[in-house]
Amino acid sequence: MTLDSNSQSTRGQGPLDHLAIFALCRVESVPAGRLVTGRLRPELTPESPEVRQVLADWPGSVGRREGPEGWEVFLFEPAARRERWWLHIVLLVATLFSTVVAGSLLTGHAPIWFQALRLFGGWWVPIPVAVDLGALVPGLPFGLALVGVLALHEAGHYFAARHHRISVTPPFFIPFPPYVSVIGTLGAFIRLRSPVLSRSTLLDVGVAGPLLSFLASLPLLWWGLAHSRVIVVAQEMPTGYLVRFATERFWLGGSLAMSGLARLALDLPGTGQVVELHPLAFAGWLGLFVTALNLLPISQLDGGHLLYALLGQRQRLLAWVFFLALIPLGFHWAGWWVWAVLVFAVGRGRIRHPPLYNSEEGPDRVRVAIGVAAAVAFVLCFVPVPFRL
Repeated sequence: MTLDSNSQSTRGQGPLDHLAIFALCRVESVPAGRLVTGRLRPELTPESPEVRQVLADWPGSVGRREGPEGWEVFLFEPAARRERWWLHIVLLVATLFSTVVAGSLLTGHAPIWFQALRLFGGWWVPIPVAVDLGALVPGLPFGLALVGVLALHEAGHYFAARHHRISVTPPFFIPFPPYVSVIGTLGAFIRLRSPVLSRSTLLDVGVAGPLLSFLASLPLLWWGLAHSRVIVVAQEMPTGYLVRFATERFWLGGSLAMSGLARLALDLPGTGQVVELHPLAFAGWLGLFVTALNLLPISQLDGGHLLYALLGQRQRLLAWVFFLALIPLGFHWAGWWVWAVLVFAVGRGRIRHPPLYNSEEGPDRVRVAIGVAAAVAFVLCFVPVPFRL
């Protein structure tokens, strides 16, 4: 419905009582709240004192754009809701436990004892029956470091969103059986409940997480590489980096950042030499890998947000280029196919980024520079073939 700002229909609705700045406004219900879009009175601009006061006092996110008929303002008012903090805490504790168990296995310990449960037809399943607390201690550095990097990544998104008064959930951490996933988690995520109203806001929220996880991973990787073991081998190995997990071993691909730090910390790897990574080095490697995964410029990944904020609708072509590139990469590591399917599902079949309410307003020069820095971080972190058995 379209309402005059002085209409009785807008009164008695909380924040809407103070929207006399509008010559005309529209109030509509949207998921998780309601959205007010309005055209300012002809004598006003977003810098007018009364407009600035209303925007500063508004309880939700705000956006603006200059149209052919004057300035338009977008105001989102989130619906009141109570966070389920108990759920976020339970998931965090469970993820800490599963990653610490994974860290113990990386150090050659077996912290969980299993007993076989016999089934019909000779089948059986392992059932955990006890935990060796002493064997968990060696896994603490890896578990705390990895969860810390994931937490910083999501905290960057969370606080950037809160800075722009966007309604957002606390992080959801995802534990996963360490005997299956090697690292004990499938990562973490937050969910924006408010619409993002401008490309500048989208860039701020999109790059805050990857930049924090990138910066946090570098010192972990540096320290871990300095304490890693160098092995001299006679035959040619798949890569120069090795991780041992329980009785198995995994070969890790080297990104530009990984190779550069390895040469600085160890002056390696060289011919016939392999670096067996310290658990903290592996945590740092995973931090860079997660950063690269999220910075792929596809759909609503962080990289999709970044590229849409910088290029607008032109992001569509590059999104398809990167998405199609995952198909041949999947022949070298099938995880790329899994990631492509997940991205396709989360984007509800969209590869390009969905449009915003204000897609015309681009970011300023400072934000463009930050966005370019995030794109450079993606290049430094990307690993075409991350894992080899």
